[in-house]
Amino acid sequence: MKLISFLKIFIFFILTSSTNAQVDFVKTESELAFHCDVMANASENRHRIVAMEKFNKEFYHVLGEKGSFLHPFDSLKWISKKVTGDKLFRIFTWEVKVSEGDVRYFGVLQMANDKIFIFKDQFKNAEGLAEEEFNHENWLGAVYYNLMEIKPSKGEKYYLLFGANRWNRYENVKLVDVLFFTKEGIPYFGKPVFKKTEKDKSVLISNRLVFKYAADGIMTVNYNPGMELIVFDNLIVKMSRIPGQGETLVPDGSYVGYVWENDIWNRIDKIATQVMDQAPRPQPILDKRKGKKIFGN
Repeated sequence: MKLISFLKIFIFFILTSSTNAQVDFVKTESELAFHCDVMANASENRHRIVAMEKFNKEFYHVLGEKGSFLHPFDSLKWISKKVTGDKLFRIFTWEVKVSEGDVRYFGVLQMANDKIFIFKDQFKNAEGLAEEEFNHENWLGAVYYNLMEIKPSKGEKYYLLFGANRWNRYENVKLVDVLFFTKEGIPYFGKPVFKKTEKDKSVLISNRLVFKYAADGIMTVNYNPGMELIVFDNLIVKMSRIPGQGETLVPDGSYVGYVWENDIWNRIDKIATQVMDQAPRPQPILDKRKGKKIFGN
């Protein structure tokens, strides 16, 4: 009888401990929201850095917990969350200004089974942007403001990621990257799906689109569903208004695009014959971020 009583107590203890060990996602999110707000808005660099370190550690941990994929984390207003239509995975990306001219980028891809891939930003060390593939260990850091699923008639589906990066005090970067998965389920970036025909009829195929432009300018890069085009500002060389920069690239008021034809994105050199008051675009992204114009594409 004593053995049976002991076993009952032991089983009750195990079950109770298991229940107590379950993550309280609501409480955890509340703590994350505090750190998230500080790392995005604190006036002092050291406060943003401390909050960044705490947020990253806690966020990566909680996303690895069972059942976390079903939790929306909607109160984390200073980070971007993009979810696929089929709910196969979601991507969180964010930036932290650690000092003047030094903005760090972070990201994590979470599968529906709660498996996560933590992105490590290597953008400024990357070479061969037009033709190379990269994985989550050498990610081209950016805050993603749009995600599109593409289903070619042949081959596996992939996703277009539209992102922004505050490169330095002089220039910003917008990019359209390609995300796909290997047969083992590992995410990779970059696919030869962008085609540009030069004036001499030579053809250039790129794995992604990358645009660097003046930090005091506003460039739009996004997919326009009405026009069924990837639309972006045409850039021209001009002397910068920022002291010490010299020549830079700025929008000239016309627009260029890529159209989906025969399973590839073909460049159109001119899609607008007049200057528009506002670039064509889908609904505003990150619209909860007041005053954050770099993402207000």
